[in-house]
Amino acid sequence: MNKERLGTFISDCRRELGLTQQELAEQVHVTNKAVSKWERGLSYPDVTLLEPLASALGLRVEELMACRRRAVPSGEEDPMKNLLTISDDSLRRERRRSWSRVGAVLALVIAAALVIAYSALYVTETRTQELVLKETVDGVNYFYVQEGDHLLKLRCEGDVDFDGTVMEDGYGEVVYALECRWNRLTYEGTVTACAETGMMGIGREMNQVGSAMGLDYNMETRDALFGYYNATVEYRHIYPYPIGDGFLFTYNFWRGDGETWNAELLVTVRDCLTFTTADWDGDGVTELLVRTRWPEKPYTVYDMVDGAVTETWPDTLDPEFTEHLLTASERQERLQEQLRREGVDLETERAASDDFVL
Repeated sequence: MNKERLGTFISDCRRELGLTQQELAEQVHVTNKAVSKWERGLSYPDVTLLEPLASALGLRVEELMACRRRAVPSGEEDPMKNLLTISDDSLRRERRRSWSRVGAVLALVIAAALVIAYSALYVTETRTQELVLKETVDGVNYFYVQEGDHLLKLRCEGDVDFDGTVMEDGYGEVVYALECRWNRLTYEGTVTACAETGMMGIGREMNQVGSAMGLDYNMETRDALFGYYNATVEYRHIYPYPIGDGFLFTYNFWRGDGETWNAELLVTVRDCLTFTTADWDGDGVTELLVRTRWPEKPYTVYDMVDGAVTETWPDTLDPEFTEHLLTASERQERLQEQLRREGVDLETERAASDDFVL
């Protein structure tokens, strides 16, 4: 049995009884659109509607299934077969509705999970702290601030006065209130407002060192630092490196005048692991290369341009320079690895050395 034949039979029976589609629909408790679809052969009635539909049309269910008012002669369509056909079609429709409902529920679950993940991943907050670095890359301005043991990179947007912000004034580090939004995974985000708080940074807990020593001449450039022959490094503070072996240092670099070693303070470098002096840019004058504590910005290069010290934060340095910026623990690890590759038993060597001393 096909849908068209059943639909024609329902339509004929309805008209014989003088019923409209709306009246038949009301008796069967469906919409007139459903009756219209049956009669046009677009769909089967649901299995649960066969009995009330047959009753409304003055038929037995088997007559409705056979599309005839009499018993089905030999060779005619089997009412039970037709019932199974309709039942199968109804089941298929129900499955489609079920999968649609499941799909809708899954979509809601996924949407909720994305909202939760997004909320957990992104932080929107007002931060009150000092700036570690200001940088302009390809015409875009960035602030860097400390977030734990990382540098948080914030792109300046809106009315942020990038040029008007200073990291230090004559009294210390300037503290700002920063309206920002950033990603916990990438440590990058945006800052939309930056205002001075009137507070000053009080610094970090450190141990005072207070010793100084002269910088050696650079054999290639024949100066000690920035073109000066009398230059000194002063070890101001030292404290343990929070996320690794070794220590962090604060240095003052001074120019001497032949009579005093600290005639002019050239630059103060805070919270660094190591430093070295070298002709980084090949201009024949020695620059100061610093290994920072920040994994996002591991190096700083200080140079003297037109009598003023400039600051550059390259992401990488040539190996000839990075070799000189290894910490003591890194040098020790490299030496041990080299000895292991050469097959030297470190414990045996150490024991032999101890026996020799004894």
